Amino acid sequence: MSTRRDFLQRTVGVAAAALPLGQSAAAADSQFEPKGRTKVDATDNYAQRLEAARVATGITGASFAYWDGRALHTAVSGLRNSVTRDPVTVDTVMHVGSITKVMNAALMMQLVDDGVIALADPVLKHLPELRLRDMQALQRITCGMLVNHTSGIDGEWLPEYGPDRERIVDAVKRCADLGQLYAPGEATSYCNLATVIAGHMTERLRGKSWYTLMKTRIYEPLGMHHALVDPLEVPRFRASIGDLTDVATGKFVQTTRPFLAPSFAPAGSTQMTTAADLVMFARAMINGGVGVNGTRILADASSKRMMEPTAEFVAIGTSVLKVGLGWMISAGGVLGHGGGGPGVRSQLYAHPASGRALALLTNCDKGEALKSAFLDPILESWTGIKHSRPHRLKGQVDPRPYQGTYENNADRYIVTAREGGLALRTADKLSTFDNSNQQRPAAALYPVGNDTFEGMTATGSELAIRFVRPDVRGQMRFLASGDRLLARSR
Repeated sequence: MSTRRDFLQRTVGVAAAALPLGQSAAAADSQFEPKGRTKVDATDNYAQRLEAARVATGITGASFAYWDGRALHTAVSGLRNSVTRDPVTVDTVMHVGSITKVMNAALMMQLVDDGVIALADPVLKHLPELRLRDMQALQRITCGMLVNHTSGIDGEWLPEYGPDRERIVDAVKRCADLGQLYAPGEATSYCNLATVIAGHMTERLRGKSWYTLMKTRIYEPLGMHHALVDPLEVPRFRASIGDLTDVATGKFVQTTRPFLAPSFAPAGSTQMTTAADLVMFARAMINGGVGVNGTRILADASSKRMMEPTAEFVAIGTSVLKVGLGWMISAGGVLGHGGGGPGVRSQLYAHPASGRALALLTNCDKGEALKSAFLDPILESWTGIKHSRPHRLKGQVDPRPYQGTYENNADRYIVTAREGGLALRTADKLSTFDNSNQQRPAAALYPVGNDTFEGMTATGSELAIRFVRPDVRGQMRFLASGDRLLARSR
């Protein structure tokens, strides 16, 4: 329903001895870079399938890369810029949004590798100047909680103050005004601000900017030549720009703000890559921290630790999404992370058991539709697990436990009664996208059991929410939407 909230959705090969960052693991070259790794199988039909799915779903443009364990397949379709009508090409860099959080977690794990921090360390040990409204809660927040969404910080987004006041450290200073959704470690709810704090910690302890660390400790060692986090580098590349849905007309309008605030860069506001470069990163992560060029960026133990479940989000229907460090973990051991932004929907998946990885980048806010239309059959082939829709229950719904207003610091969900069920209206409390202030029609909610409801947004996206933690009066205290918790405010 709300556009901004989407912004921010095991190893393979030999276990080489840990090497210093940037040192080549030459003995492992043949295993991490099979011959013909950039060859596209002439019999594949990914390009045709992507084109058909993109046209059917009305997506502006898409770029796809897939390492199937033997060869790299790439496919592109549509426009990188709907105004100039330029096509997407394989070297077009596109926004990846919150997929950045996996790389940000890798930067933190490099600090663990070097003995600079431990995941169990209190954050205040390394950032003693950090402030939250609840300082007692802050004393219990550990480094690990910053990258597995268990800190409890009510920090979805912040107001923006213009380029000269949007450094990463500026966002961290503004945390002093933030409260807690829940006590640290008590629950799991996606938190952009915690990731920003983690990114700031890396730059503070390394003595270099976060942007420099991404280039020198991720991009350059892995050979990611079509990747950027500094928007000033955009003129070097063919870059896409996103389209947003005009709620009133249903038509796409090109965003006037291709990048969100750079103060949120560690959470994903600025990074752009090609799909192929993103797959290159994922392969390094599931190859024990060693890139396809044989360069190690992370210790084997740390790459494994990132992929191990540490918490899980509220289950909605049959979907149980666990959290590693940076990574999300779904059924069958599939690692993944999604990303969003102004007219951006991106997906990254990896399967350590088979050594496969794929990325799908799109430049419109309906890009999620390509997951079911194009990606799901590929993902199902990895695990044999098929996505199933819940069955709607018949009968009347008692609205009393559910109706009310649920909020985090940036979003408001208003649940009301309608004949036979519930309705949901959402609002952005902060104006971050061009269409943030547009009135969105209420969506009808249908029960599917276990205090869970489904529906469809005005833009045609699937909607699923669950109400949890009733109080002594039987009123639900939280609404779970995807991987977020919103607390009842009234």
